[in-house]
Amino acid sequence: MKKSFTLLFFVFSVIFVSAQQASDYFPKELGYVWNYKVIPLDSLNNNIESLAFQRQDTFAVEDNYIGKLSAVVPTKNGPAQTLQIQPYLDTLFFSFDGADGYEYFSTGTLAEIMTQLDSMQIATSFSFLSFFNSLEDWYPVYKFAANVNAEYQLLQRDTTIALNVGSYHFRFEYLGKRFDDENLSTTAGMIKCKKILLRWKGSIIISPLLPPLQILTTNDTIWIAPDRWIVQDIIPTNNIDLSFFGFDEVSIPGLKTEIEVVADVRDNDFNLQGFYLSQNYPNPFNPSTKIRYTISTAPQSPPNLSQEEASVGTSFMKFVTLKVYDVLGNEIATLVNEEKPAGEYEAEFDGTNLPSGIYFYQLKAGRFIETKKMVLIR
Repeated sequence: MKKSFTLLFFVFSVIFVSAQQASDYFPKELGYVWNYKVIPLDSLNNNIESLAFQRQDTFAVEDNYIGKLSAVVPTKNGPAQTLQIQPYLDTLFFSFDGADGYEYFSTGTLAEIMTQLDSMQIATSFSFLSFFNSLEDWYPVYKFAANVNAEYQLLQRDTTIALNVGSYHFRFEYLGKRFDDENLSTTAGMIKCKKILLRWKGSIIISPLLPPLQILTTNDTIWIAPDRWIVQDIIPTNNIDLSFFGFDEVSIPGLKTEIEVVADVRDNDFNLQGFYLSQNYPNPFNPSTKIRYTISTAPQSPPNLSQEEASVGTSFMKFVTLKVYDVLGNEIATLVNEEKPAGEYEAEFDGTNLPSGIYFYQLKAGRFIETKKMVLIR
């Protein structure tokens, strides 16, 4: 009887542990496509349907990114009518280790908000944008085995900001919490999801005897389905309270992102071509950044492949160009302009003589064309 109980306990433990693996929630095959509807929220967190737009993410490749084997997911958004012909302009990176799902945090779209705060000159010797750029790193944000309703800390960073009225101690925190699993209604019916809350908190420590003064709290609730990853993400409208500094509060509009196609969709463009353009690193950058890209061997039986290309097989060469453009489409630099065999490459872009701003880099190799965005900050 004791042996039977021990065996039963072992089997149960194996099933329980395997069910908690973070990688079980991410699609297994390259080329998986997520199609989302993104709905802006008003100040009361009501949907603004008239401003809704589409977003498409694609599991493009597995690649080593800043120390971790990563699922690389290019993302783009825009009107539904033109989304398919738009380039991917940003990239998400996920990595998995046991029950933890890691995500690489980059300032990304927060850069606009941080730039707005800097422009208000709240603190002339402190840059919110530079500070948040310094936080870019891997964080185990999706803890599938965490205790329900127990908050876990991902980051705490303290800094001192000098203002005209004195110097103050600031604390920034990145926190997570797992809720009870929840059945979510989607276009594919009811799906049982993991539900996780992510929060950024910013506070001023005025005195050890007083509670911290909260100036920023964000809430990002995410629903994650097995083999499908994120199927819903709600970020309520948030306000940054700047009354302590004598400024009006800054509003951060909310967003509701919900899956529209949950079917097992594949993006053959990524699978058949086998080419890949990485997001530059670092990004934002000053003054230089690196761009990695892959030139693939010809696929076995791709559509529209010429007989000459197909006959060359794994030894074929491609004429490759990698160019940088400003926001007006003017060519700034040519980083690559030559024939290259299949392989992985890295190019460096130096923006020493360029002004701060958004730039685009584009890779062309045969029929493959891809464009990504990067930000130069002085």
